[in-house]
Amino acid sequence: MNSLEEYRSLIDQLVDRSESAKAQWVLDGQFPATDDNESINEVLSGLTPKQKTAMASLINDAKSSGIHDTLALFSELQNLSNLKISINESELPIEPFGTELNFDYVARKSGDEWPEL
Repeated sequence: MNSLEEYRSLIDQLVDRSESAKAQWVLDGQFPATDDNESINEVLSGLTPKQKTAMASLINDAKSSGIHDTLALFSELQNLSNLKISINESELPIEPFGTELNFDYVARKSGDEWPEL
C-alpha cells in the first residue's frame, strides 16, 4: 500500500470506529452486569426508548468529537513542529487533498467520496 492509500485507510478506519459500544449498551438498556455499572443500569431502566436513543446519540457524538479533536491536534503538530505519522514504514502525506486530517475525517464520516488528486 502506498502512503496515500495508508492515509485513506487510517481515516476510513477511524470513521468505522466512530460508533461507541457504550452507545449500543444504552440502546440495549443495560451495561454489563457489574457492581460498577449498577447505578448506570438503574438509570437506563427508567429511560424511554426515545431517551435511550438521544443518550446513545450523545455518546456517539462525544466519541466522534474526540477523534476529530485528536486529528485536529495532529494536523496542527504536523504544521507547527514537523510531526510525522508513519504506518507500515510509510510516512503519511500531510494534507494530500489540501484539507486537514480532521476535515477529511468529517467528510468521510458524512459519506463523501475521496476527492481525486
